[in-house]
Amino acid sequence: MQIPGKVLVEPRDYRSFCFRGEGRANFVISARHRLTGVRIVWRFAKARKSGLLTVKARSELVNSYMERIVAPFFDEQYLVGMNIVEFDTVDVHQLAKIPSLPANQKIETFEELFDLPDEYSFLPLNTFQRVHGTTILTNPKRLTSLQMLDATQLPTTISDEGHSSTITVEIKPKQGFFQHHPNVNVAHCNNCILQIEKSCGHSHFSEMYDFCPMDLFSGNYSRMHKAIHSLFLVPHRNLRIFIDGNQVHSDEKPLEEAVFSETLFPRNEATSEDLISALCLALSGNQSKKKFRLRNSSVLGQILRAQKVDEIGIVQAHAIYDRMDHHTKTALLDKSSLTRAGLEAILERKSLENEHLLQQLRRYFLAATMKDCSIMISLRLIQSCPSPRRDIIRLPNGRVFAFTIKIVDLDPKTAKNLINCHPRFMSGVKIIRLDQESAEHDRKFKPCV
Repeated sequence: MQIPGKVLVEPRDYRSFCFRGEGRANFVISARHRLTGVRIVWRFAKARKSGLLTVKARSELVNSYMERIVAPFFDEQYLVGMNIVEFDTVDVHQLAKIPSLPANQKIETFEELFDLPDEYSFLPLNTFQRVHGTTILTNPKRLTSLQMLDATQLPTTISDEGHSSTITVEIKPKQGFFQHHPNVNVAHCNNCILQIEKSCGHSHFSEMYDFCPMDLFSGNYSRMHKAIHSLFLVPHRNLRIFIDGNQVHSDEKPLEEAVFSETLFPRNEATSEDLISALCLALSGNQSKKKFRLRNSSVLGQILRAQKVDEIGIVQAHAIYDRMDHHTKTALLDKSSLTRAGLEAILERKSLENEHLLQQLRRYFLAATMKDCSIMISLRLIQSCPSPRRDIIRLPNGRVFAFTIKIVDLDPKTAKNLINCHPRFMSGVKIIRLDQESAEHDRKFKPCV
């Protein structure tokens, strides 16, 4: 039986299926509607322990969190409209084969998925049981998903004159302000502390990078350029680049610096430096380098304002959480706890100490969403645009980019994130302190401030 108010998706109405990405909590699959030609994505919830697609629906939870808690912080132009849709579980079993395919491989029709081995599926057939010769579905008959427009596509209102490709850059900006922590006397930002811990503790991150969010959010053009350029060189998991929806540069498969420009602009109509310049202007809300600053109305300006609702930081948050009673700790592990409390109550100042500490923790978890979001900025080189527009960047060399910006991955965070991250943070601090004991010319880690 279909849930009232939810559209039942028929995957056979779609074409050109592909895997768009995977986060800690979701698989993202993209497809183009057969009749309208509109490309959308579906976000399916993922179980952290198994890494498989989960049948536990989180769509309503995430959608409610977005509407009630997150949306008030941002201009509508930066948010992606979401709908909760339903699928037959047997159809999701087929769609869940797509993440096993090579990057950028397109499956033209839904029926082609039936030819792929069942072992490819991240919703495996062992969720079905065989009883007295009959196959019984132990999962629910239907699953829900979040459906939204594919952020690697530019709106049809933006001219495609010149037929240039759409370049989409996905950036995880991380925490954009320096936070003082009790008994943590290192001049490194939160992101760099955690990256140092990763680089020293995980073989996958054996290469450090020069990206620092303090540069990206600085409002200084040279520092912003340096931050983005450093991610182009070493993306880690903070940057991906797509061309017409196909991933061409990522941590898993990075481009060599020498081929950036020819890959992004094969007709030599622009360079990677032009792209970085356009990114600096668009992300900061500026039209030129003159009077360059981080404008409050820009996407980075609005993210930064939302991040700063956290006034305590990870060290104090962990200490406060440790002092909470068992009932409160358990409640803060629930992903719906902030939504139930409501934004007005979260931001309200409380006079009683216990209530005040709880509010500080809630604001910390709210800010954690903003510190772990992603920005999807899609750009297209166009021939000209006679009238001034907010979605147009004109570079000093005459090149013109049309662009659109969306914020994604705005999922609720809980005390579980704090519990997992705190020991890594303190380990990173310890590594930096040991490094500071070395002679100045032997130190590995440059301070952020």
